[in-house]
Amino acid sequence: DFLLDLTGYTIDRPLHTLRLLEPSFGRGDFLLPAIERLLVAWKASGLNRDPVIALSESVCAVELHRKTFAETRARVIEILTANGLSGQQALSLTKAWLINEDFLLADISGFFDIAIGNPPYVRQELIPDVLLAEYRARYNTIFDRADLYIPFIERSLTALTQGGVLGFICADRWMKNRY
Repeated sequence: DFLLDLTGYTIDRPLHTLRLLEPSFGRGDFLLPAIERLLVAWKASGLNRDPVIALSESVCAVELHRKTFAETRARVIEILTANGLSGQQALSLTKAWLINEDFLLADISGFFDIAIGNPPYVRQELIPDVLLAEYRARYNTIFDRADLYIPFIERSLTALTQGGVLGFICADRWMKNRY
């Protein structure tokens, strides 16, 4: 909640007009509260538009691990239906919002007003050589002994709109190391 507040993703704003990026949503520690805030703000706006039309561009959330993706997807559907959306509307929104891919390789279009989350911490020595070579070809920041969270920061920053805000929980090693 603190980080959502700090980035300005608060219910007093028209959140349905913003785009939120969560590049590694895991069990939904940021994603689920963000969706709840989005629904509160959208309902408060008084707009009676179809929620799928009104909200389908509001969230882009990525998770690589299939089991975690499926578990969190089910929780997103529960939140949506508990907030009055039909089962079909909930399925449509989760299909629009959630991506089960590698964030660093996924084809994600557009820009975002807010990027938030807890990127993965993986030493590059643990990444298969072919995958590491692809990451290095795409991201300038993954050199020396950079941890995987470093290109997550790079890609998220480049995906922000002018004046966009990034809020990540991360180690401070990036402040001291060459990368």
